[in-house]
Amino acid sequence: MHIGIICKVIDNYGDAGFSLRLARALATQDHEVVLFHDSAATFSRLYPCQQTEGLTLVDATQAGFSAKEYAALDLLLEPFGTSSEQTAHRFDLALKETFPNTPWLVIDYLSAETWIEEFHGGDSVSPSSGHKTSYFYPGFTSRTGGVVHCDYPARLKHKRSVNPTEGLRLFVFSYPDAPWLKLIEWAEQRESCDPPITIDVAGKESEETEFSGVNWIPFCAQSEFDDLLAQYDVLFVRGEDSFVRAQLAGLPLIWQIYATGDNAHEEKLAHFFKRYSARLSPDCAAALWNCWASWNNLEGSRDFSETWPVLLAYLNELHMNAIQWRDHLLEGPELVKEVLTWRAEQTPTLTEKTDL
Repeated sequence: MHIGIICKVIDNYGDAGFSLRLARALATQDHEVVLFHDSAATFSRLYPCQQTEGLTLVDATQAGFSAKEYAALDLLLEPFGTSSEQTAHRFDLALKETFPNTPWLVIDYLSAETWIEEFHGGDSVSPSSGHKTSYFYPGFTSRTGGVVHCDYPARLKHKRSVNPTEGLRLFVFSYPDAPWLKLIEWAEQRESCDPPITIDVAGKESEETEFSGVNWIPFCAQSEFDDLLAQYDVLFVRGEDSFVRAQLAGLPLIWQIYATGDNAHEEKLAHFFKRYSARLSPDCAAALWNCWASWNNLEGSRDFSETWPVLLAYLNELHMNAIQWRDHLLEGPELVKEVLTWRAEQTPTLTEKTDL
């Protein structure tokens, strides 16, 4: 099957990261995938070698771009519905015009909110053009689209232990407003103590500041990211793609959600936490939430320098919970499989109607 993916990069690496992961996973299942995007610089960092057979990246902002060159597309996927006035290049409109009969599926943002189960798999029709759009909602229950996990390396699914008495390795990938300096200050105060603490900070420039015991690691290609995370004991992650991969790693995690101007992210964070922490003891759950709240700078939250040390006493329980949660995800819906199953149920496109 020939599949097109439309990615408008609004900011950061979330849009591109998810789109690329979806594209690579589909291509490795013997589909021909074209990823249309508007940010060559972003994709060159995430996908420097472009080694996946069957996947082609197309910068649709380049002069001479024509959707008509890809007339065999059987499915169009639009992650996050980013085809909007937020973006300067509306190449999605050219694709809609060129492929009016091709199933068009918007894959929305991942959420643990209960309402997504009702809207998952729904349709809408544009009153002006008659163009039909269907909607998929990734999630954490059997009534959602699940998450992409078909590409998670089997060799990394072993249940290794986390033993704080032997040392602690922390991975930090955060937005600029996270209190990551408080974490580093805490580590510096314990520099002369056992066990040793190592903090690897990704996505920041080493010139910002100098701290002993802190490693400023270079940007990692997406194909190497799972192996990178597996080296650590606790994962500080952000956004969506790194957040999902941290869950699949089966390790304790601190999530910094992408903040929105209307503060809707606070409710999204709370909904996920409710599901993720359901099997934790009350004290452990309270310590984890306090730490998440301070890491996300939620209103009324305590200082991170207070909440993080409290959480450390529960690392073993958090690790067991992370493994159970990872197993829950792997046993649940797999987004790539769900998308392909949905496509098989759609009305055939003109290219598939061999009797015409």
